[in-house]
Amino acid sequence: MRQSRRQFLAGAAVTATGAGSLAAGFGSFGGESDAGVAALVAGSLLSVASDVPGATVEAHGSLAARRLVTEDARAPDALALADPALFAGLTENVVLFATNALTLAYDPDSAHAGALRDDWTSALRDDEIRVGRTDPAVDPLGYRTVLALRLAARRGLLDAVDPVLANTTPLPETQIARVLDTGKLDAAFVYRSMAAEYGVPTVDLPAAIDFSDPDHAETYGAVSLDIGERTVSGGPIRYGAAALTDRGRSWVRDLTRDADRLRDHGFGAPDGYPAVAPSPPRSD
Repeated sequence: MRQSRRQFLAGAAVTATGAGSLAAGFGSFGGESDAGVAALVAGSLLSVASDVPGATVEAHGSLAARRLVTEDARAPDALALADPALFAGLTENVVLFATNALTLAYDPDSAHAGALRDDWTSALRDDEIRVGRTDPAVDPLGYRTVLALRLAARRGLLDAVDPVLANTTPLPETQIARVLDTGKLDAAFVYRSMAAEYGVPTVDLPAAIDFSDPDHAETYGAVSLDIGERTVSGGPIRYGAAALTDRGRSWVRDLTRDADRLRDHGFGAPDGYPAVAPSPPRSD
């Protein structure tokens, strides 16, 4: 059974490292692993990955996690990321195992809760509303937020994207839902699983902009974002995992094959998953 947000906060040991920008938003559950498996995962996977026995789990935004590997700052046995494309150049043996949706979570005690529920697009134009998001250069949640706003503008739901982004506060993926839960934000763009984990209400975004529905893949792909080292395009949210050493194989298998555990943590686990991911294009 999924923990309540209060139980989760009480039982989780989440710390921040001081090792520079790549480590910003680090979260770790300090359980010992008899197998000695080191798992590096996306921030949104921290809780569910920590429920899988046999590994010590470290979490970052997926782009930051990738950089830790490519820059030899980490040598994990298992890697699980929120965008399978980020495995390019690391391994071709990637398993798709979960889905998600982008949503706008809000503090039910906020003075702006009613406005957000009634018309979230108008509410986001209010300078008094404190909205959180993550950094597109660090994790897919960040770039999916920007892409969703661009899709909203294309559909006439927003007049412009930049004023909305200028009125938001970037936060680490491992912290954003917790900050919202403490009342320091009125709303935040998060994954549906993160809102479920903390028990915060959400305003569901239209399927055409929330990256949850494969039937809208062409619509999602119509927007892209240059994040410096790469250009990312919209697409259905898919999580991938890979064993980078033989020692990590059993842990990856246990993470990806337990559909009930994934669903209990708020993820989608469609029929046919886990599935072998198409080989990503080569990338530095």
